[in-house]
Amino acid sequence: MGLAGAAAGEAQFQRARLLVGALMRAGVRRAVTSPGSRSTPLVLAALDAAAAGLDVASIVDERAAGFFALGQARATGMPTVLICTSGTAPAHYLPAMMEAREAGVPLIALTADRPIELMDCAAPQTTDQTKLFGSFVNHFAEVDLAGPVDPLSLRAIRRTAAQAVFRSRWPRPAAVHMNVRARKPLEPEAGAGDGSLAAAVDALLGEPIEAAVPAAQPDPAARDRAAALCRRAERGLSVAGALPLPLAECRRDGDVWGLAKLARRTGFPLLAEATSQSRFTEGDSAADAARLGAAWRAAGGEGLPLPDLILQVGAPPVAVGAQRLIEAGGAPQIVLSDGPWTDPAGLASVFLFGNVGRSTSELCRRLEDVGPGDEAAGWREDVLGLCGRFRAAVASPGPEGPGFHDGEAAAVAVAATPADALLMLGNSLPVRLIETWAAHPGRRVWVASQRGLSGIDGSVAGFLGSLGAGGFPAGLLLAGDVSLLHDLDGLAIAPEYGAGPPAVVVVIDNQGGRIFDRLPIAKAEVFQGPAGRHWLTPHGVDFGGLARAFGVPYARVEGATALAREIGAALGRPGVSLIVAGVAPGALTAAEESLRRAMRAASSSR
Repeated sequence: MGLAGAAAGEAQFQRARLLVGALMRAGVRRAVTSPGSRSTPLVLAALDAAAAGLDVASIVDERAAGFFALGQARATGMPTVLICTSGTAPAHYLPAMMEAREAGVPLIALTADRPIELMDCAAPQTTDQTKLFGSFVNHFAEVDLAGPVDPLSLRAIRRTAAQAVFRSRWPRPAAVHMNVRARKPLEPEAGAGDGSLAAAVDALLGEPIEAAVPAAQPDPAARDRAAALCRRAERGLSVAGALPLPLAECRRDGDVWGLAKLARRTGFPLLAEATSQSRFTEGDSAADAARLGAAWRAAGGEGLPLPDLILQVGAPPVAVGAQRLIEAGGAPQIVLSDGPWTDPAGLASVFLFGNVGRSTSELCRRLEDVGPGDEAAGWREDVLGLCGRFRAAVASPGPEGPGFHDGEAAAVAVAATPADALLMLGNSLPVRLIETWAAHPGRRVWVASQRGLSGIDGSVAGFLGSLGAGGFPAGLLLAGDVSLLHDLDGLAIAPEYGAGPPAVVVVIDNQGGRIFDRLPIAKAEVFQGPAGRHWLTPHGVDFGGLARAFGVPYARVEGATALAREIGAALGRPGVSLIVAGVAPGALTAAEESLRRAMRAASSSR
């Protein structure tokens, strides 16, 4: 029969098998499907590839699937392939595709589509999917599964797959969109063909295309200028924002990005946010100044000379205190970044773009013979003194504390996270609470977030994807109640996640949206009345009923001791557990005011 004589369904399946197989040969190890008809050839191809080691998950909702795949890619450094049907289905990938771009995470979406002849004629489930994700992707490609099967056309599919994997990782990781058109019949005909097309596909898959990703390195002259600025600084400060999760094989090195070594070499105090992977290390010496921003803000911005140089590593800090400390003195900045222009305050003087670990190593090498002077040593002593007073104030809330509050729940969650486990922080309040209230747990903990766009989308799904793919012994997600309600589809993944490592979802239930209590709108009259629900979104949801609906073990607590106990119990069983920490809506505000009073009292007694 020959290649061109294969039956239509069989030829389409073999082209799909070549596409998925070539993606796998280029490094893809995971795929996530959502149900649909037009995607049948792609799903069949993924299931065929599963025999060769492709891990294929099935998730009903495309938005949850997108964030689950994003979590997998975040933990592994390689793209997960998403497969969905046509119509509105691919549109639900958009939030994950946007997050992938801003967070620098590789992802590949295979969106099934109708053939050209069905466009613009009211054919069901048919719309224009061409470049659906616009500028949020690194690359777009069209693939026609019902196209020719001559050798050149088949090689083009293999090349397109290799390009997709490469472009998802370079010049900076982000999503790739492949729109895949398919015609009926969507299933291969039983016994069709003489096997020649399948043999040709097997031969091509036996000759994968290798495309090495270039390693970007900063210009040596820029490194020299950065080192010269560090030598001259008398009040230098290292600020580490969000940095990627290290791959499993790199986690043996607690100082994976070299920030502790750089802090020792420069003598600069290290303000390491939790998401920098340098806050909760095996030793706590590097974390002495981790909460400097919160301490400085609680002290009213007094009692400490302002830094004269900022060495910013990774993303800009999320905590308000750190942001204001950086901006207060207008000191020049050296920025070490893996790609994006991370300078929202416009204060940067030198940018070192490229691998952050390599940049820190090169800076250390250039500063080998330089030790901090007397002025720098005095500045460091002032910083550590302020941070020490702050830690004492946080640990001693006073005889009339505000009761169980959001910050205390966050502190308990961090303290309960096991060594080498994954701690994922939800956006809005949780990621900020850690910077004020969480002490060093005395062990190494890896921290993830979805701070690319700082949204509350897909927090549960992203957590389960990262935990299941990343080789962590256990994981804990700290999220707000609104974030959970925004990702109920993430809880629906629990059966697919199955008996994986303990995945504890801790939800702070403060009746919604309490991040707005900290914003100027909270002082407006409209916020105080019934219309305030448009910001606060009080919900009254029975989370226990939700847990039962999804078959997830559940507990509700209203105190620190009970929360620690329930987390410990949940970490002792496999699969997903849900714990809701009920706090009084105004308790956090009262706790923060109490902390400020304690810091003012400590400063006045010096």
